[in-house]
Amino acid sequence: MTDTTKEYASEFPELPYEVWPSGQTVSKAGFGTYRIALGNDGHALALMKAITSGINLIDTSTNYSFGASESLIGEVMKALEQDVKRSDLVIITKIGYLQGPLLEDAKTREEAGNPYPDMVKIGEDIWHCIHPEILKAQLSESLRRMATPYADALLLHNPEYFFKDPSLSKELPLEEKRNEFYRRIRIAFECMEDMVSEGLIRYYGISSNSFPYATDHPEFCSADQCLAIANELSKDHHFQIIQFPFNLIEPEASTELNQENESLTLIEFAHKHSLVALVNRPLNGIRNGQLIRLSDKETVQLPDLEMIQHEVERIAHATHSFTMNVEALGVQDKEVENLLISYITSVNALQVNWNKFASMDDWTKVRDGMLGKMAVALTEINQVAKPQVQEWVLKVAGLTSKVVNLITRYYATISNADFQRVGYIRSVLDKTFPGGFTDIPLSQAALNAVRSIEGTSSVLIGARSVEYVDDVLLALQKKTSVYDRADWLGMKLH
Repeated sequence: MTDTTKEYASEFPELPYEVWPSGQTVSKAGFGTYRIALGNDGHALALMKAITSGINLIDTSTNYSFGASESLIGEVMKALEQDVKRSDLVIITKIGYLQGPLLEDAKTREEAGNPYPDMVKIGEDIWHCIHPEILKAQLSESLRRMATPYADALLLHNPEYFFKDPSLSKELPLEEKRNEFYRRIRIAFECMEDMVSEGLIRYYGISSNSFPYATDHPEFCSADQCLAIANELSKDHHFQIIQFPFNLIEPEASTELNQENESLTLIEFAHKHSLVALVNRPLNGIRNGQLIRLSDKETVQLPDLEMIQHEVERIAHATHSFTMNVEALGVQDKEVENLLISYITSVNALQVNWNKFASMDDWTKVRDGMLGKMAVALTEINQVAKPQVQEWVLKVAGLTSKVVNLITRYYATISNADFQRVGYIRSVLDKTFPGGFTDIPLSQAALNAVRSIEGTSSVLIGARSVEYVDDVLLALQKKTSVYDRADWLGMKLH
């Protein structure tokens, strides 16, 4: 197989790359296609932008959009074939899940009396299998959809689903379950070694959500054990890649000592043994079953604080002469005059206290009281004052309304749960990595943080629009410090 990734990378000197064990030069961020599908022009444009901007790693799976993600990759490669060669790209696909049409085919085969072996029936709408018969059949379809004679890598897609098999006896000891699990891994590896020999793939690996788990977790998948199996098969094996979740909310890949008799973290193990370590879900952390988006792109933003201060000072200046000449306005009712003075005083006080209220409720009380005084006092002035004074009063009322709306938006924003979440994450990020990721969007900080630890090869981003691709490219161009397990423990502790 021809490799022109080095020549491709040389066209983008502003971006970081890494040379993989295969000899390929691969971008430090990859294009993930989890929610990408053929027929969506925005998705196609995003992938085109990534490929033509220096991102040459593409990650997909047979079950992403029921195969439509792979079909989109094939269409985009065809559209760009005059500018980008197949050998410029590193394309990874994964096999394991059976959903949609793939599941219906498996059910039809079973009804005909020819079921796939070692099938895990998780639920009515999802099965899972990594048996060689599935691997061979689905890889053939993947290559057809992508219109390519080979995939650079084939990964077993979350094989730990084996442990969710409802047919597994609850009385079966965990050790026996693990023996069967790794038996299935072994025969899959044997099959994929054959695929390498046939020129269908360059190398292979596993994508597992449970790689970073503690060793006593019932669904733990050991990278150490998988590498041992590959070494038993051949000293020249092609098990070269692992993929796993790693983000600011789930830092276990860099903090959990779960490899080589609990002496190394997953990322340390990958680095020691020259395994490609692919990070997925860098912007989607999961804690207590809740998805936490590590981006402030969709989060409500604070209004411009300098603008608020400017408007507050502007209205304070406008009311100053009013305070000095209140007797000349001709207000007959002393109570109304006092109310007017109280209103103006509260407006002037905003210069120093508009951002000092403890909560939205506290501000609302002050705001409502101020507006109530304004309404009564200004109504009286409009009845007795001269036309030019009335005009001035309308101006002040307009300025007051603008300032009040801006301040209300400010307190609504800082009370917003998503805003508070982002603020908390940023505070922990700044404490853990002082000065490392300040003054950049949270999405870029999250991406650069996970690629900052020695051992991560590339970070997969689900970029469904050109804007997301642009964000990734900007992040890649920023210099990052190198952090280690001790640094990342700061994230773990929160």
